[in-house]
Amino acid sequence: MSLRAAIASAVSGAISATGDIAETITYTAKSAATYNVANGTLSKTDTTYSIKAIIAPSGPAGLDGKTRIEPEHTGALSVLFASADLSATPDSSDTITRGGLVYKVTQITFDAAGSTYRLIVDRMG
Repeated sequence: MSLRAAIASAVSGAISATGDIAETITYTAKSAATYNVANGTLSKTDTTYSIKAIIAPSGPAGLDGKTRIEPEHTGALSVLFASADLSATPDSSDTITRGGLVYKVTQITFDAAGSTYRLIVDRMG
């Protein structure tokens, strides 16, 4: 096993081991629409993934010591998860759903080993 694979495995296990700190979210990878010339229709198939992620307020609000983000929170959120838990590559057109609320991906970063993704998301609507 390569060092990169060992790190990815350790990160995935560590996020799962956080218990109720990590929460289950739905990641939706948006696909590009395709046009069927024969019948004149557009089709689009989005793919959803259920993953464990650590959610925190993004920016200075994330440093105030709160461990729970209330549903009425309207600021940006930071979403950290193991890259091994998502078979798609994150894109800024994708969304996450948390507690019935949908958030748009606005920023994507990853660590040097490629074992985690950190997304900044904003609530839609």
